[in-house]
Amino acid sequence: MMNQMWSVSALVSYIKRGIDHDENLRQLLVRGEISNLVKHRSGHYYFTLKDDKARMSCVMFSNYARLIHFDLENGSKVIAQCKVSVYEASGSVQLYVNGLQPDGIGEMYLQLEALKKKMMSEGYFDPAHKKQLPQYPMDIALISAREAAAASDVRTTIARRWPLAKITFYPSLVQGSEASPMLIETIKKADQNHHDVILLVRGGGSIEDLWAFNQEELARCIYDTLTPIVTGVGHETDTTLVDYVSDARAATPTAAAELVTPDIQEVSYQLQRYKKLLADQMKILLDRSSHHLDKVKGHPYIRNPLTYIENSMMSLDLKRNALENHIQTKMYLQNEIDSKRIRFAHIGNMMVQRMETQLQHQYDKLLGQTKQYRTHSENELSKRIQLLDAYSPLKILLRGYSLTRMDGHCLKSINDVEVNEMIVTTLGDGELYSKVLKKEKNHE
Repeated sequence: MMNQMWSVSALVSYIKRGIDHDENLRQLLVRGEISNLVKHRSGHYYFTLKDDKARMSCVMFSNYARLIHFDLENGSKVIAQCKVSVYEASGSVQLYVNGLQPDGIGEMYLQLEALKKKMMSEGYFDPAHKKQLPQYPMDIALISAREAAAASDVRTTIARRWPLAKITFYPSLVQGSEASPMLIETIKKADQNHHDVILLVRGGGSIEDLWAFNQEELARCIYDTLTPIVTGVGHETDTTLVDYVSDARAATPTAAAELVTPDIQEVSYQLQRYKKLLADQMKILLDRSSHHLDKVKGHPYIRNPLTYIENSMMSLDLKRNALENHIQTKMYLQNEIDSKRIRFAHIGNMMVQRMETQLQHQYDKLLGQTKQYRTHSENELSKRIQLLDAYSPLKILLRGYSLTRMDGHCLKSINDVEVNEMIVTTLGDGELYSKVLKKEKNHE
């Protein structure tokens, strides 16, 4: 790698990829002072963000620059929402800014970001919890400031798009320290009245003006509502905490009204289409039914119903005759069965008596043979016992013979024992325990 040759563009691209893939540099809040501000005729802003020790070049494209709601000039203390990247043409590292706020509310932003992370981890932003909006709401609750332009815009939009809906207005403060508690109370009241949907709206303003909609208690209250709730707070770029927990978020109050209401012209058009489709289907069904009716009217049974009855009566007579013949045949077979049952019962009794006599004769014969076999077996056993007794070693010992052993082994020679060893001699009436004093071998 040390000897690898790089082109300038390749090296700059390599550095850019490394910075762009760093998660820590993709979304930042950077505090600093504006200098070298250039507002280009294209709408882009070019400036330097600096503090007492360092500075960085910044660019803010027109789609973000036009959303700034305060006077931006050299020396302004700001907090920039941005990411870090490399401008390859000059090889310079710079900040790409997508939002600016005066530095006076920097701590508020940090608190808001911490609160958003906390509520996200607790599942308050989970899309699975969001309720489905009604397709044709007929009872809409509107929560906004009394005499506010936002409420007027919503009423006008609903009257134009869906005049069939009833609008219940709930006035509330939407700005200041008392706004959030009052909004909570108003939302709970609207939720208890079982409207189809709730609209929470207010017009645009500075971040301080909208700060009531970033309160944790208000966000949790909206999350707990049983009625679907849509928020339209501020302008398109204003996103408050309540927008994350509501069931749907609209960019503006007017957009919120459009989001919850269908266009009556489109609904009317759809109804006309359905009406025509239904009429066409009914005509097809009517034509099909008329054709079927003509076929039925031309059927012989319809033209002359007695024909069907006469055929049925003839069929009934044939079935009656067949049933009577079947009953007679069944009665004849039943008599035959009863006669044969009586005959077979008599024959069966005779056979049973004959078999009982044969079994008794066989039993007596088998009993006699068993007794003879037992007597013969007992005689044979007695003879074998007498013969076994005659050949018993104990009988031999009683005639004066003896058996000498040492350590359980029978002695057959004087060589099997040594002098002073113990031996056991078995006689007919007991055993002798002796010590060998002398050995003397027989002379032939």
